[in-house]
This record gives sequence, structure tokens and C-alpha cells, in this order.
Amino acid sequence: MLTETKTYHRPDATTVVPLAQPARAQVWGHYVSRPAQFLAILVQFALIVVVVDHWQLESKLLARLMWLAFIGFVVHHLLAQRFRLPFFAMLSLLAVITGVGHLGPNVSLAWLTGKITTTGFLYHLFPGLALIGIGLGLIGICHLPIRFGARVGLVAVAGAGLAFLRAHSQWFPDVTEMWVILGSMFMFRVMIYLYDLRHRTAAFSPARAISYFFMLPNVCFPLFPVVDYKTFCSTYYNEDWPRVYQSGLKWMFRGVFQLLLYRVIYQFAPLDVYKLSSALDVAGCVLGMYLLYLRISGTFHLIVGLLHMFGFNLPETHHLYLLASSFTDFWRRINIYWKDFVMKLFFYPTHFKLRKMGAIRAMSIATVVTFLATWLLHSWQWFWIRGSFLFNWKDFSFWMILGVLVLVTAIYEMTRTRKRTLTPSRVTLRQRLILGLQAAGVFSLMCILWAYWSCQTWAEFETLIDAASRPTFRDVMIVFGALLLICVCGMLWGWSSRETSEGRKPAASSGPFHFWRSAVAVTAGSICLLAGPSLATWTMPATKGLVARVHNDVLNVRDMNQQRRGYYEELDVRPTANWGWHGAEEPEGWSKGKRAFFRERSDFLLRDIVPSMSTVLGGAPCTSNSLGMRDREYQKAKPANTYRIVLLGASNDMGTGVKNDQTYENLVEDSLNSRVPDARYSRYEILNLSVAADSILQRVLRLEQEGLEFQPDAAMLSVTAVDEQFIASHIRKALIQGIEPAPGYREVVQSVVSRAHVNGKMPAEMIERRLQPYFTELCSWSFQRFAQQCAQRGVRPIAMYRPAPADFSGLESAARTKMLGLARAAGLEVIDLSPAFDSVADRSSLILAKWDDHTTALGHRLLADKLYEGLVPLLFASPSKQQASRLQKP
Repeated sequence: MLTETKTYHRPDATTVVPLAQPARAQVWGHYVSRPAQFLAILVQFALIVVVVDHWQLESKLLARLMWLAFIGFVVHHLLAQRFRLPFFAMLSLLAVITGVGHLGPNVSLAWLTGKITTTGFLYHLFPGLALIGIGLGLIGICHLPIRFGARVGLVAVAGAGLAFLRAHSQWFPDVTEMWVILGSMFMFRVMIYLYDLRHRTAAFSPARAISYFFMLPNVCFPLFPVVDYKTFCSTYYNEDWPRVYQSGLKWMFRGVFQLLLYRVIYQFAPLDVYKLSSALDVAGCVLGMYLLYLRISGTFHLIVGLLHMFGFNLPETHHLYLLASSFTDFWRRINIYWKDFVMKLFFYPTHFKLRKMGAIRAMSIATVVTFLATWLLHSWQWFWIRGSFLFNWKDFSFWMILGVLVLVTAIYEMTRTRKRTLTPSRVTLRQRLILGLQAAGVFSLMCILWAYWSCQTWAEFETLIDAASRPTFRDVMIVFGALLLICVCGMLWGWSSRETSEGRKPAASSGPFHFWRSAVAVTAGSICLLAGPSLATWTMPATKGLVARVHNDVLNVRDMNQQRRGYYEELDVRPTANWGWHGAEEPEGWSKGKRAFFRERSDFLLRDIVPSMSTVLGGAPCTSNSLGMRDREYQKAKPANTYRIVLLGASNDMGTGVKNDQTYENLVEDSLNSRVPDARYSRYEILNLSVAADSILQRVLRLEQEGLEFQPDAAMLSVTAVDEQFIASHIRKALIQGIEPAPGYREVVQSVVSRAHVNGKMPAEMIERRLQPYFTELCSWSFQRFAQQCAQRGVRPIAMYRPAPADFSGLESAARTKMLGLARAAGLEVIDLSPAFDSVADRSSLILAKWDDHTTALGHRLLADKLYEGLVPLLFASPSKQQASRLQKP
């Protein structure tokens, strides 16, 4: 059956009968050992809170909640038993009020010192109070003195009304975040509560109900384990407090470790399908997608561990699911609370009603119903978090495929004959080997299935398959080695199995409890997480950037690229399997002017800027001049005694997200005109021909078709670390739209297209991935073309490297070296702006927002200072000084 437990008895097991302790030992245990244990628990708890705060795990709100929980834990433990549950309920309500309304110490202090008014202070209280009011109303409906069916109907009506308001949350912008937490607290728990209320499986009281629905950690986590009400009540201090607390600390540490491991995988695994270059990359991508689930596992361990600190001895939420030996075993081990929830409400009732049809048929129908319910309830959960339902074939097919796999293995396990013996048999090496091979097989299939679920589209999954179609012997052997490791782990640890989250004592509880061994391990581990990275950066300075990427809560390369594609192509690129994107979404109206500001073209340039347009881009006003530039007004003919420069770049050079007078090119132009570095010219102009998402091919072509008409004295070609992505996107769009390259560009582009074996009928992801090996060739050709066109018309060609405001990908240094090397090889003079941001400790402060990585006004000012510093000696120094300057360049 689906919930069958694998139990293996060992013949050498002995029963231990505890001996009566002498009076002196009892006195020692009560007056010395217990206070020492409590002090050790306090030290461990404080260390874990410091680790969460230091690494900025999940959100700043979580760090505040952890400190609140630490203080609350001390008070809770010192209270008499009968006061503890009401205190936990009140503490949970306090967390809701302060968390939902972002009522932190700074707000409270500002109100006490008169910096904000009482009205402003109450404004922060309102969202939390509204959530509590709605929640208490729902709990009250559950206990109305009317027929149970009528109560269920009233709860359904109230839920429908709240769902309608959630769908129109823009009507109440001040309480937008409240709906997410409200849904997390009630969307599933109210079903369990009504079920247990109907069957009277647990005691009910106001303190229990408030503690259950408004659980202390819930305010920080939209994704929350579906805790069973009966288990919640029955496990409250069902064991001695040192064991309960220490188990919670162990699980909290495990959760923190998994969250940090998730960050490492998120930042460094090759998750961008567009950039996979080998079958080994595909294996890393598929494995990385599967291991991203560590975020859910980690948060659930942290949540349940924190509840342990207040006496709720809840069982674990996940149990070695990576080593599952079958799909039913996987279903039993991963997200145990969810499995118990759907089994309790859907599988068992369906199976019971259909039991007369036969065991296999009843189990088959009940399993299908269970996985259909799982699919629908996940969409319901998505609705409360994101405000829209998730109904697509990919999500549906994932749950149905998993359901079929679970059903097939369940039927096999149910029907296979087993040899019954009166005495326990030893576990043989052959049995261990079979179990290890099964674990490796299930792990492989789950990686593939999870990658299918995680991919944005079917085309993206096709690209994965395409990238893996030509594995080398080295790739095969590395993958085989990884699977062999899983096999060995399965042989060693695959026997352990957890069946249910209900309130029975786990098997581990009956074994010996080593408090001090666990305390030392948690303490040492926490100290390592705090001191280890600092020690690593001190001994190996090269690791500083790697540690910073893990420390900062930033999007990885894949998600930044997806966001960039979404910005330029107006796609909804939010990953449907990555709940972490909640909070990284572009607010309404942030870039509402994209459609108005740009216009499509039918040639190889693809698009340009609409002349004389005023709109909003990146949350800032954006205007274009009559010549179709995001710039000031200029005459087309160059005025006398004027030194004119044309700038060719992309969106950061265009100034997305800042005002017209804050762009770095306008700041440099103002500095040139105010300081007049060359007496031969009375005026200096920098004409900004940059267009968002222009590839280096488009920038050079734009110079030829438009820039040279302005009679420039110099041309600056801005290049960045992400130019390769723009090239791929440019050629892919041209192929899909059937646009021929411009004369002069046709030969090189068609040669690359032919060698890459791409065409316009292929999926976009596959086109871009196959173009990867030719990026360097196209960049090199573009630099040479730029130098050639400028030389023919007597224009001074300059290649300018512009750094990204924040190097989230960690690839800035390598890309800079490569691009500058190609530019110098083409004979171009180079201005490197990389040091412009060296004075900024927190580079993430230079981006507009988490959902928009364009440069802030401060970043433009720093770029302007560095560009002026490099531009003046290059263009206006005496010939001898220019030659000396060139000789000093690396």
C-alpha cells in the first residue's frame, strides 16, 4: 500500500531495562544537569539566530522573528505549564501584527520619538489586525452552534469571498501582503481543522485554535508545512523538554544548512538552459533543478524546529527523500505533512468507499483522486501566493506522471509475494546492492521529471534534450560516478523510512538520547557557519566574491537573464516552479512605456526609439528627442567649433531608470562643456544612439546607417559582460521573423547560422544555445567592422567597457578580459570603466530594484567620473602624451 512502512529487524537487538537511579544522581539531574542543559539550549538557540541574521536567510523579517522567538522561548519555558499555550498564542498574534505590517523596532522608535504620527503608526498595525480579524472570524464560523454541514457551507462561502478579494488585491494596496499570509494560514489548515472537529479527534480551545492557525513562524513563510491539528495538539510536550528542545535545535540547524546549500546551488549550478554546452552541463542543470527543492526542505525544517522550542514535538517533514528506493518510497519521504494531508482527506475516504470493488481497483482510483487533488490544491496555493491560478498542461502532466509511477510501484509492492519467516533475517549485501541500485534509478528519473516540471516551456525541455544528445566518454563517466555515489549512499542509509506525521512517538524516540553529543554538534556547526566564510576569505582572498554571492540574497545568472529577456521582450518569465521569485516581481507601471517608447523595424536593426516621446521606464521619466534618441535636442548638422561624439550601447547606456540629465553620457557632456579641455572647441556634444537590447552587431550597424550622418569626430562603442546574450537574442529574432542580415553582415551571419545548424522554425531556446560557440567570432568581427567603418570616414573609434552595477553572476572579470582583448586585437583604443564602482562596498545598492538590474543615478555619476577621466587624455591630450598613455595601457 501507499503507506507501507519498511521495517528491518536486527537479530542482535536487546531490550534495555532502566535501573532506579540513586538519590544523589536524581539530585544532580534536577539541580545541576537540567540548568546546564537549559543554558546549552540557550547558547545553541542564540547561535542559530545569529547565523540566520548574519546570512540574511530568506528575509529581514525572519531575522526579527527569530530574535522575538528567542526572547519568547525564555519566557515560555519559565512559565507554568498551564500558561504556556496561551502565551504562545499571544506571541504568535504579536508576530502577525509586527510582521505583516512591517512594524519593526525602527518604526516603534520613530513613533515614540515623534518622527512619525500616531496615524502613521496605526497604518503599520492595520494589515496585521485585519488578518487576525478575518482569521478569528473563520475560526468562529467553524464553531457556530449549527449543523456541521451548514458550517462547512459558510466557511466555503467566506473562502470564496476572500478569494475574490485576493484576485482583486489591487483594490486594497495597503494590505497586499496580508492576503499571501492569510492564504498560507487558512487555505489548507481550515480543511484539517473541520475534519478533526467533525470526528472529534483532538481537544479544542481558543488557545489551541489561535496557536494552530497563527503559528509563530507562519508570518515569514508563504510556503508552510500542512501541520495536522491532531498531531499539533497531541505532541505538545509529549516528551521531556530537553529532548524536545534539542531535537528542534538540531532541525533548525539542519534547515539553516540546507538553505545555505540551496544558495550555493542556486548561484553556481549551470541552471541557464540557453548556456548549456555539453551533456555534462545538462546533467548539472538537471541535478541543480532537483536540488533547488532544498529551499522548501530547509524552510520546513527551520519552521518545525522553531515550533519544537515551544513544546510542539512535531515529527520531521522530510526524510532522506533523495535516497528513496521506489516512487512510493519517494512519496512517503518527501513533504510527509502534505502526503498525510491528502491521504487523510482524499485517499482514505475514497478507498474506504470503493473497498468493495477490490483492493487494487480501489487503491488505483483513490490514488488518481489523490494526485488530482494535489494538482488542484497546488494551483489553489499558487493563487493565494501569486493572485492567479496555475492551470497548464506541464503542471498537470507532472502530477499525473508522478501519480502513475507511484501507483504502478504501489501495485507491484502490494502483489509481489513475500517470504514469511518466524525469525528476523539478516540484511545481506545483495539486498543492500539492490536497494542502492533502486535508489540511483529513482534519483535519476526524479531529476529528469523535476527538470521537466522546472523548465519554463516544452521548448526549453527540448533544448535540454538537444544539449545532451552528444555526450562524450568523459561526460558519461562523470555521470556514472555520481550515480555510483548515490548507489553507495542508498546502500548505507536507504533502509530508514518515515511513514506518517501523525502524533505517535517516532521510532527514534524509543532509542537512547544523547543530549550533549547533539548540543556539541549544533554549537560547533553554527560556529563554523559564522566563522568559516571569514576564515576562507582571509586565507584565500579569491573566495571573497564567491562568499559574497552566497551571502547576498540576489538572483542568479539564469533568473537575471530571464528577467532581462522579459524586460526587453515583454514575456512573463517568472519561473513557475520557483516560489522564491515572490517579492522580485516588477510592480505595475514600472515600465509601462516600453511599447510606446520603442517601435519595431523590418530590417536587421529590428527596432529603434520613437522620436519626441515622453513616458516612464524603470520607474523614472524618459523622453526622446526629435531625432529618435534618448537624449537632449541636437541639430543634425554639426555646429561649428563643436567636437561631436556618438555613443552606441544598450539600455544602461540609454539611461533606463534615471532621468535625462542623470545619464552618464549627459553628465560627461556637461563636464566637457564646463571645463573645456581643448581650446580648439567651444562646444562638446555626445549623441546617445543607444537602444535597449541592441547587440554589438546592431550597434555597429546603427553607426553605419544613422550615426555617421551626424558627422561625429569620435564614436564610442559600449560593450559589457552580457553582450553575448544580446547577440544570441538578436540573431534568433531575425531568424524567427525571417529578416535578412544587412549587406556587409549577411556573409558572416549566414556562415554562423549554417555552421550552428539553426533555423527560424526551431525553438528559441535551442537557437540561442546552438549559437553559443560562435559568440567570440561575432564579437571579434564586430570590433573589426567598427574599426574599419570609422577609419574610412576619419572617425576616432573607441571601445568602452562598461561594468554591470552588480556582478551577481561572478563572471564580470572573465568577460571583461575577453571583450577588451578582442577590442585591442582589432586595433581599437580602449577605455575601461571597471574601477568605477570600486568605492561602493555594497554593489547591489547600484541597481534600481531586485526586479530591475539597471544602474541607479549614483552608478551613472560614478561611470561619468571614470569616463571623463579616461576620455579627456585620450581625445584631447597632446600627441606625445597620447602615445605615452597608449604605452602604459595593459
